[in-house]
Amino acid sequence: MRSARVLLVLALTAASVGSAVDAAEAKVVSPKIGVAAHSITKAPAATNHGIFKKVIGKKQPSATAVVPSKTLKYYGGKIIQNVKVVQVLYGAGTYAPYVAATGAGTTGAFYNAVVGSSHVTWLNNDYKTTAPVQAIGAGTFAGQVQITPSAANTPTAQNICTKSGSVRIKDAQIQAELKLQIAAGKIPAPDANTYYAIYFPANVGIQQSTSCSGVQFCAYHGTVAASTGIAEFYYGILPDFTSPAFATGCGGSTQYNNVTSVSSHELIEAITDPEVGIAKVVGKPLAWYNTTYGEIGDICNGQQGTITGTDGASYVVQTEWSNTSQTCRV
Repeated sequence: MRSARVLLVLALTAASVGSAVDAAEAKVVSPKIGVAAHSITKAPAATNHGIFKKVIGKKQPSATAVVPSKTLKYYGGKIIQNVKVVQVLYGAGTYAPYVAATGAGTTGAFYNAVVGSSHVTWLNNDYKTTAPVQAIGAGTFAGQVQITPSAANTPTAQNICTKSGSVRIKDAQIQAELKLQIAAGKIPAPDANTYYAIYFPANVGIQQSTSCSGVQFCAYHGTVAASTGIAEFYYGILPDFTSPAFATGCGGSTQYNNVTSVSSHELIEAITDPEVGIAKVVGKPLAWYNTTYGEIGDICNGQQGTITGTDGASYVVQTEWSNTSQTCRV
């Protein structure tokens, strides 16, 4: 049953990156690095359970089962110490009002109030590092920018991610366009703290490797390696949640609350493991990672909580794993 879909954590094998096969044919294994980005994924319909091999946090182990440790291990990579969020609207089209607008009840207000809140600052207790010395402190919201993508990187009609929208764009195109926009000065150049949160208009499907937005995943974050004149940078992909494909499986609250919850998942994972998108082995440049469960948000995938932002308003976020308390917390 479609209504029975739940969130889970998956990663594609390195061999599948760039494959043009339909997403329904993709085989999935336990979390591995070496993929272009790390995603929140959705469970299949009940009739398709065989496609996905692992559902994290949903199956109850037997009394004799050995449950793998959920503790995140530090592998030596960078963390984002004072995140600076730039919200990017990818092209023209109809955006959900809470995405494009500003003020109370919008994603802009969410970022502005959450990056300096305890939802971010508690991470320092569990995930600061000593070699190298890195601390996690309050961040800032640098505002919203709407870009006009080049023709080569504009969503086009497609027959792959048909449940996601009538037009599609691939992750590689998004990465290429972000580099063009940075080079042209249309979006702020990245520094070590910059995180681009990319939002899309209605009817745009996102293809990441062989997976499609609203079908296999709800959102993801990734890494773009440094190139001539542009420093390494980090980004999150947040598709339009008004699509029918997002009616189930990406949160159990209101549409806006589900978007802030998923947005917080990607934000916190980007802070604690920003270079996962360019990692090729279980080791540096990974930062905080668990070889069974994935990243900090994956362990608590889909578990929502409420925090008070620096503006005094309440926001729905996803809980994140605490190594210290060995539980999911806000």
